[in-house]
Amino acid sequence: MTAKLMQEQARRIFISSTFRDDFGSGLEAVSIRAKLRETALTYGVDAWTYEHQGWDEAALDADTIIDRCFSGIKVCSVFAFVLTGRHGSRAGLIDDGAFASYLELELFAAAALRKPVVILHYANREPDPALVDALGLLQKSFGPTQYWLDTEAGLLRRWKRFCRRLAKDRRLPAAPANDLAHGLSLRRARSHPLRDIDDPMLHFLGGNFATSRGAPDLDRAGRLLQQVARGVRGDGVGAAAMPHGAALFRIWAAIRELANKDATSLVEPAAAGLWDQAFGLWAAKASWFGLHGHLWMSPLAAVNSQTALRQRMTKEIAFRAAHDVREPLGARASALYSIGHRMRSLSRKAFHYEQAGLLATRAMERDPDARRGLLAIRGNVHLRMAWLLRPWRIRDAERDFAEALQLRAAAGAPQAQLGEMKVDLGLCRVLAGRRRSGLALAREGVEDLRSDMSVNGRSFLARGLRKLRWAEFASLNLAASRRSAEEASRIAAEVEALDQARDG
Repeated sequence: MTAKLMQEQARRIFISSTFRDDFGSGLEAVSIRAKLRETALTYGVDAWTYEHQGWDEAALDADTIIDRCFSGIKVCSVFAFVLTGRHGSRAGLIDDGAFASYLELELFAAAALRKPVVILHYANREPDPALVDALGLLQKSFGPTQYWLDTEAGLLRRWKRFCRRLAKDRRLPAAPANDLAHGLSLRRARSHPLRDIDDPMLHFLGGNFATSRGAPDLDRAGRLLQQVARGVRGDGVGAAAMPHGAALFRIWAAIRELANKDATSLVEPAAAGLWDQAFGLWAAKASWFGLHGHLWMSPLAAVNSQTALRQRMTKEIAFRAAHDVREPLGARASALYSIGHRMRSLSRKAFHYEQAGLLATRAMERDPDARRGLLAIRGNVHLRMAWLLRPWRIRDAERDFAEALQLRAAAGAPQAQLGEMKVDLGLCRVLAGRRRSGLALAREGVEDLRSDMSVNGRSFLARGLRKLRWAEFASLNLAASRRSAEEASRIAAEVEALDQARDG
């Protein structure tokens, strides 16, 4: 990222609030929104609000609103939330509306993207209980937060000082991403890989899902999760693929439908199956979205919560008969492997890679039928360890990838799944010195990956192109390497596979 672009992003704010609230004379516009934007502009700070982007709430469907909300928050460096008290209108994700409001989904996006947050709370305005619950559930995942409680005049004075500082490139205090990932890894992982695997210290949102709401709405939660499982939003002619960010919005809305007072629904057999599905879908979508790390909203946290749920529910005969109660070891291995990429030190990288390899091997011993998928995880572990000054591990990686490809072909796996393994095996061969045959195989694999044009399929294609990029780079084909990297970035942006938009 260029210095100029970093400076521009440092001066961009997303302002969020309800459009209207009752200040004593019925519903009226929240006037401070325009004042905040005007103040920011006087200091050369771009403040993003929907009123000034030609937004007409009545003319847009829920998905368009969500897409614009996410894109606005994604490109901003600061999320400013005006807390007047109202929870807002229900998000139209399903016919009768979800419990979560559009305002809540903006808060969720800021938490998922770990944006620094400024909360401007009107004095003497108590927030709606649903909004209190949302803030409570998400507060663990926000970036650095400043909380201002004041009158409107006082909030505007604070805002003016804040914009003046921001205009001088004095950003909110935030640890560099690598330092944060490294520090959380030390705090939330036990010192020995096996102890950490057997007794993890990280659960989704800290494991606390208690809210002020009474009974959960299992029907609405089920319909939201079904949309995510289908991977399509809308029906008929208007149906379209569901990007990973939009999927996460729906899973969050489903979790809000499931959460209830004292979090009792988490252990009720009638709701436990939906919780299990929500955790599993979250782990998959958050992985593509790039939420890896020892974070409260990470894939690893969701998998750990899913594991704990299944362990509790194995005692329920009805649940055990209707649901898979095996530990999701493969998903945990994948999450730990991805965390390894974000570690600052070689020792912490190796710690997480070895954990992933141990889990993949353990999973193969318990479920031989899943071997062809788990070999891919373990092969990537060997490949990463080879890059960490253990070059002999490249042979282990090549062996695992070759066996995985053979097993998938024998099982009649789809062409795209064969392509995934061809890319991995081809990269191994290039790194082992067999450039010509390896590069040809990797390119063949990328073409196979193009056969699946679903959101997940295109996400795998972006990942395959990133690996092809390195195979081409190692083969000194620099122009082709740049083209592969550019295509991978474009596809990743389209499907919101942000994990594949990064370098490395």
